Amino acid sequence: MDVLQRMGPRTAPATAVAPLELCALATTENAATLRRRFRYWVGTITDQDTADDLALAVYEALANVVDHAYAERGAPGLMTLWAAVSCPLLTGRDLVVTVVDEGAWRPSSGPGWRGRGLPLMRELMHATAVLPGATGTTVQLRRRVPVTARREPALV
Repeated sequence: MDVLQRMGPRTAPATAVAPLELCALATTENAATLRRRFRYWVGTITDQDTADDLALAVYEALANVVDHAYAERGAPGLMTLWAAVSCPLLTGRDLVVTVVDEGAWRPSSGPGWRGRGLPLMRELMHATAVLPGATGTTVQLRRRVPVTARREPALV
């Protein structure tokens, strides 16, 4: 008990932002809905241009789930979007976004009008990791975002 008292209060600081966790069937409509909900959430912590870039990167990850993860099953499975941000640091906040599916990883089939999602995510984020596994694929996106005053975002 003495140790807990020295650690200080056990409540989140006023600058804390609750994490976002969304789960839906992997359909185009649901990917768009998750993108809008993510954009609203991230719009409370950073400027509009940064929030738009982040929403685009996240949508690319969701679209990859819709287009590729469950193609061999013939029916959509689940996609989960999880996002969390640190309390403000001197140089911004650390944002981590994870998109998870329970499908199969399919590498790009070559050149053409497709295959630009991962390069776009890598351009918009500071770090992008794709972790295919036996039970699905996890995409983790990271970016330091500028700190802005907490506000209600514009509806998109």
